[in-house]
Amino acid sequence: MILDAKYQYTFRIPENTSGLHKGTWLVILHAGRIPPHVGLMINGNYNSLTIKERELNVKAEALLKIITQKKIETICFKLVKQPVFSEDYQLEVFQEQLHQFTSVKQNEATCLSPIKLFFEEFYAIKNNKETLLFDFIESLSENEYISDCVGLNMKTEDSVYRFKTYTSDQLQNRITEERETYFKS
Repeated sequence: MILDAKYQYTFRIPENTSGLHKGTWLVILHAGRIPPHVGLMINGNYNSLTIKERELNVKAEALLKIITQKKIETICFKLVKQPVFSEDYQLEVFQEQLHQFTSVKQNEATCLSPIKLFFEEFYAIKNNKETLLFDFIESLSENEYISDCVGLNMKTEDSVYRFKTYTSDQLQNRITEERETYFKS
C-alpha cells in the first residue's frame, strides 16, 4: 500500500462504496487542497469538525452522494479493527471528543484535533498538537493501523495519492481565510 517516498499511498478505486459503510475509516475530503479536510466514519456514521460547527451523525449515503455529485477528491483510509472496544463505543467516545470543540479556529483547533484525541484513546498515538495531517497519516502507516486505502474522484493516472505538504503557518492562514469568508456571508 505504501510506496518508497514519504506521504504517498496506493489506493484502489472501489466497484461500489458499500465497503465504506463498515468499519472505521479516516475520510480525507478535498484531498488535492492545502489543507484537505479530515473526518472519521465509523460503521457508516461520519463526523468531523468544520469551520462552521461539529458535523455529527452524517449518514454515509449522504456523504457519498455529495462526494459523487460535487466530484470531491476523496481518500479513505480504513483502520485496523481496534481489538478491545466496539465500534459503537468508539463512535460514542469520538462524538464526546468532538464536543470539546465548537469549530475549527485558528491557533485553537483544526479538523484533525478531535481525531488526534480519538487515536490517542484507542490506538495509543501520541497527541502532538503540532503534527500535521500528512505526518499523522504517516504515523498511522508506520504503526500498521491502515488496512485499506480507497480513492474517489481522484485525478491521478497511477492510483497513488501524494499528500501536498504545508506548514503550520500555512494551515493557520488558511483557517483564518476560511473563517473570514464564511462569517462574511
